Amino acid sequence: MVRILCIGNRFYYPDDFGIRVYEELRSLDLQDIEVVEGGVGGMNLALYFEDDAALLIVDYGTHHKKILTPEDIAKIEINEFNHASAFLYLLKSVKKKYTVYLCNEVYKKENISSYVDQVLILARGML
Repeated sequence: MVRILCIGNRFYYPDDFGIRVYEELRSLDLQDIEVVEGGVGGMNLALYFEDDAALLIVDYGTHHKKILTPEDIAKIEINEFNHASAFLYLLKSVKKKYTVYLCNEVYKKENISSYVDQVLILARGML
């Protein structure tokens, strides 16, 4: 099984990217894929790192890469603790393997399905 954990603030564009992807994914009949709305859960999302399910995290961010691994996350410097960095602290502290799909551009809401297709290709490759 693959778990897709969609992160973001539904009330703030473009940070709502993960939530828009979540809404599209929930409308599909997905076999062996669990879709979770992580919202702005930050450190409260730690429980999704405790089992053996493959984990794909979908979020909006400013990193230059679209696909991030734990090794990429380890290289990101955090200079202060705030809302934006809380989830990074979590990612840096867990031992579980995961992949982050990052929308690093201002996206058009009407094109969300093209991003969903990319997320599904990545998730199915993790099965």
